[in-house]
Amino acid sequence: MDTGALGNILIVTHGPGRGRSVPTGHVFLTRLETRDPELAARLEFHATGYPAPSLSGIRLVVFWLGDPLRQKYPECYGEAIGIAQAAARRGIPVLNPPDALSNTAKTIQSAIWQRAGIPSAPVRCVQSGDDLLTAFSELAGPSFLRGDDTHSERAVRVLADQADADRAAPELRAAAALVRIHDVRSEYRAAGVDPSSLFGRFHHKARAFVFRGEVKASHLFFSRDLVVGLSNCLLAREARSKRQFLRSLGFRRNLFNELIASDLAYFEADMPYKDVLVRAVAALGLDMAAVDYSIRPDGTPILWEANPYFWLPRGEESVLSAERHAIERVDASLDWMARCLWAALPKRLAS
Repeated sequence: MDTGALGNILIVTHGPGRGRSVPTGHVFLTRLETRDPELAARLEFHATGYPAPSLSGIRLVVFWLGDPLRQKYPECYGEAIGIAQAAARRGIPVLNPPDALSNTAKTIQSAIWQRAGIPSAPVRCVQSGDDLLTAFSELAGPSFLRGDDTHSERAVRVLADQADADRAAPELRAAAALVRIHDVRSEYRAAGVDPSSLFGRFHHKARAFVFRGEVKASHLFFSRDLVVGLSNCLLAREARSKRQFLRSLGFRRNLFNELIASDLAYFEADMPYKDVLVRAVAALGLDMAAVDYSIRPDGTPILWEANPYFWLPRGEESVLSAERHAIERVDASLDWMARCLWAALPKRLAS
């Protein structure tokens, strides 16, 4: 590789007390320092809240900031816009520009994806009890009531029927997002899937990393709950001491083995719907994101959200790390991200 003409990469992060942090950046840098020290040496960092950085010698700017940026961190958004404009004047490309980082509020994201024909759950913004009842009627079915600008599964309320909506309406105190539920488990059952199949027995969520035109699988979780996350997935349950003790005695191994096998197979498999994930991230104006979705019985995905400021811990800290080969998987994901970052770095500054 001819790297002599390449130059450096500026990473823009939140300054102290100006936004939440995730371990991903530190984990990535730690891996680079041992695996790819040349790329690590090209990284420069700027934290919001400090004077605007010099772009001398910079050939690429990456915004590693919480989202939706404008809505949650308006001061950081304003600073990021200034840096992006300065980069544009110098012909320096940027990854995950600040306006794109503001497109991940649930209602905005849904509107963009619906216009782009991306298979995803429709969402309505509700600001009052009356809004909620109207939106619930329009969506015509069970829905999630959740924050419009959050990625967490906490405080998500399931409105299964009109009675649930009627109870929730007078309790609404702030603007929220109402997300139409697609019960993919029911779709598998209606399609006549083998009753022993994990997809027919449980709800699931898959995650993949997207970096421009490239996609890397991350994990596949199953849960008894409609809202699937790390805290309530079956793998987290199986990691509990009591479950591990029972398995050591030879009990309850079948489900555990199925969960591990399905997660490992997902990580290694090619994804026939790669183009959908790439189009979804590009439609938001983003260059990289972790995309959460479910796989329908016909093999097509239905997308839940794109998270450009995603949480990726060290493999040692992953749930059931040894059984899931998490250290090797995280390292492989980080090395893939490094290759993508090299590819995004132009060899010469645009004139």
